[in-house]
Amino acid sequence: MAQVDWYIEGAEFSNCNCDYACPCQFESRRPTHGDCRGFAAIRIDKGHFGDVALDGLDAALLYAWPGPIYEGNGECQAVIDERADGKQRDALATVLYGGETNEGATHWWVYRMMSSTVHPRFSSTSNLTSISSAEKHAS
Repeated sequence: MAQVDWYIEGAEFSNCNCDYACPCQFESRRPTHGDCRGFAAIRIDKGHFGDVALDGLDAALLYAWPGPIYEGNGECQAVIDERADGKQRDALATVLYGGETNEGATHWWVYRMMSSTVHPRFSSTSNLTSISSAEKHAS
């Protein structure tokens, strides 16, 4: 089955409650605290999903696994930039939830293994910018 050609380039920051490098991602042992809970924030500088442009959009993922990632049974919630139009929202939801990628081909594939995904939320990222600006001026 042919997949949609897609590409995302930009900055990503992610973290979880495990020790550095999240040992459960590498099938080496249990998560540091028994479960793995984390997030990823993405700024897309350049990107497309088929003929849908994704340049300049932001997204985030909140995720949790009851044990190591490789055992599955995780839960995931995507947050997609409210500036995205309907086609962009659908495209980002597909990518963020692991669609249109082969197992192991991208880090996104793991999210299609979730036992529970929630319909994406749509939110503004401008609040994050204003908070960080206010914090900078306060210090």
